[in-house]
Amino acid sequence: MKIAVAFYFLSLFLFSTTLKATITVSGVAGVSYYDSNAKKIYGGYAGTCAAPNAGSTCNTCTDTAGGLKPCNQKSIHPALAIAITFQSSAVTAGKPIELFLGNDTTSTSLVAARATAASTDMTLSTTWGKVCEKAAAAGVAGLNSDCSVASGSQFNSSDLKFFIGVDENANDIIDPATERVALSIQFQSISSSDTTLHSQPYCPLPAGPVASNYGFCFYALESGDKKLVIQDSPTPLSSSAVPVGSPALQGVAFYPIIQTAGIVATGFGNGSVAPVIKNFASATDLSLDGDAYIAVATNYDRYCVFAGQINLAQNIFAFTTTNLDANSMCKETSEVVGLLDDKHCFISTVAFGSDMSSEVQIFRKFRNKFLMHNQWGANFVKTYYAYGPVGARFISDSEVLKSITRAALYPLVGFSWLALNYGLLPAVFILLLSLIFMFQMRKKFGHIFFQRRTLREKF
Repeated sequence: MKIAVAFYFLSLFLFSTTLKATITVSGVAGVSYYDSNAKKIYGGYAGTCAAPNAGSTCNTCTDTAGGLKPCNQKSIHPALAIAITFQSSAVTAGKPIELFLGNDTTSTSLVAARATAASTDMTLSTTWGKVCEKAAAAGVAGLNSDCSVASGSQFNSSDLKFFIGVDENANDIIDPATERVALSIQFQSISSSDTTLHSQPYCPLPAGPVASNYGFCFYALESGDKKLVIQDSPTPLSSSAVPVGSPALQGVAFYPIIQTAGIVATGFGNGSVAPVIKNFASATDLSLDGDAYIAVATNYDRYCVFAGQINLAQNIFAFTTTNLDANSMCKETSEVVGLLDDKHCFISTVAFGSDMSSEVQIFRKFRNKFLMHNQWGANFVKTYYAYGPVGARFISDSEVLKSITRAALYPLVGFSWLALNYGLLPAVFILLLSLIFMFQMRKKFGHIFFQRRTLREKF
């Protein structure tokens, strides 16, 4: 008897496993993001959707005033249709298929239909409005029926699930234990009125990250040809948890804004410029993946870059808009660096043999820190890079001319190094002392030379 019972339950287990395996989800539309590997739907809701369309997500990052605030370029909205496409190899035409919403203990039906045929695409659709309405009616705290936050700064839900049910054994009943597959729903709605998740401080080094921040809060920039270059690795807040229950961070949304009067975080909004998204290497490795460039529209404009955190629900929030550092966050773009990056021949590069030599690096840093921040310096750089290639070509084929050029440039290397390490005024002071010393030595040696010449003439 025990053997028979054991065999029965074993058969039931194997049979149910086979049934579940026959339902295959092939696509999900009408969501902020769908992770097909994890079978997980992400829905993000932040900002205001100006023109809801049932057939597409909404870009709420269009407000050009009022400062940076939480938004989503792929925001869900109540009218948005969610369409789940799937197949079943065991179902027969005309048998029930159904979409449920709930969790592992309870669920409610959203839409019911009839199967077309085995191994063909079938689609079940609902709307986010119905999802939020059902969840709010079921007593999910903190969520309004229109998907907005009922109270506080955010609503997070990670235990909601869609269940796709298929009557695969053809008994006109969908067995919740054996004839359904689940898609997890990670939903986050951020309030536009509560400013808790709007901003966070920019972290200056060496102070480093602030424990209450999200993602990362330190980054430094250099100039580029119609781009800004993120230097080294931004300081990640690897010990900083995302908001409780919210989706994992995906990366950083950089907002390059042309600086007009000081580094400020007001006077523009999310729609002032399209964000440049840089993904993290992974959910646990908060180093930036891919290239380090932030593309912009113009050269010789000074840009200040603010950064927001973007998560898998595509919500962008926690912008670095306080405790600002203009020296690190703001740079003037220039074709100069682009030309150097492309290894075009310039005088210092040719003289020292490589654009990566320590001397050229010192000149580059001096240019970025001192020359590019004022009109006189910028004009000098423009002029130099208009005529520099001519001079570079002139000395490029002569080792003698290269040696003479290096000798002439080394004092400037020394001056630039002093300015970078001790400040411009101390460097100018040391330069003046050096010139006075050289002038005095010239007078002294000139006097000695004159005396010797006089003595020779007498004898």
